[in-house]
Amino acid sequence: VMSTQPTYFAEIAPITYKGPDSTDELSYRFYDKDRLVLGKRMEDHLRFAVCFWHTFSWPGSDVFGGGTFNRPWLAGAMDSKAAAWKRAEGFDFIKKLGVPFYAFHDVDVMAVAANAAEHTQYLAEAVDDLERLQGETGIKLLWGTANLFSNPRFMSGGATNPDPEVFAFGALQVRQAL
Repeated sequence: VMSTQPTYFAEIAPITYKGPDSTDELSYRFYDKDRLVLGKRMEDHLRFAVCFWHTFSWPGSDVFGGGTFNRPWLAGAMDSKAAAWKRAEGFDFIKKLGVPFYAFHDVDVMAVAANAAEHTQYLAEAVDDLERLQGETGIKLLWGTANLFSNPRFMSGGATNPDPEVFAFGALQVRQAL
């Protein structure tokens, strides 16, 4: 049974700085977010973000074969409940890393939409949930954008597509992302 409560990383303690001599594989050896470098904290110089596409949406595929990552939230249909679960797990992971920011493409954090109305609805659900998760964790959005490349509808481009319907769908995605 799918839960929207984070459980995948439950057994992993928060990742902390332990110094260059640490043998703990789940520790920072050189990144000490509070260390002052030229008068600023290291965290303020290096604005790390966890990207939803690379970390939670990409199945580990390449041109030579299918996905190699067995992410439980990617099994089955990416409906609203599965998307909420993925967002919850994502924020739990980001929190454990102690990273202050995240980034996403619209379709990384929402249910798969069959049409423009569903896209608008599912993105609105995702944005409301992301706002809640940000408030609970203090993790901030570094950037969000519209994905006009991974769906086969964009095989001839997104904003440059010669098909007016595809162009309009891309324009809708950009508008909604803004």
